Amino acid sequence: MLRGGSMTAELGVGFALRAVNERVQQSVARRPRDLPAIQPRLVAVSKTKPADMVIEAYGHGQRTFGENYVQELLEKASNPKILSSCPEIKWHFIGHLQKQNVNKLMGKAKLSAQSQAFSVIVWLTPPSK
Repeated sequence: MLRGGSMTAELGVGFALRAVNERVQQSVARRPRDLPAIQPRLVAVSKTKPADMVIEAYGHGQRTFGENYVQELLEKASNPKILSSCPEIKWHFIGHLQKQNVNKLMGKAKLSAQSQAFSVIVWLTPPSK
């Protein structure tokens, strides 16, 4: 599996994305025919990666990115360089979302509907005792 910055740096973002997408398509081909034909969506986790790497991945066809730190997602989602180079980019917040961070994420134009719906569910759910 292609993980970690060193593999990506050595082989390039485009190579890594092609390799992962090929594995996804191989898995899709092995799916039992009686299951619905739903095309999986690759969410590229861009945490700790610079804006230039996000733009490079976008240039290779990747449109959906995920962050698990609210502040990093907000910074990248409002980065002028990313906004001008990646007009169709979509962001997912992945992982645990603390209640105090929900309002920071709500209303962000490029944050996916699934992530926003998840945020609302977390926000409306009372804390467990």
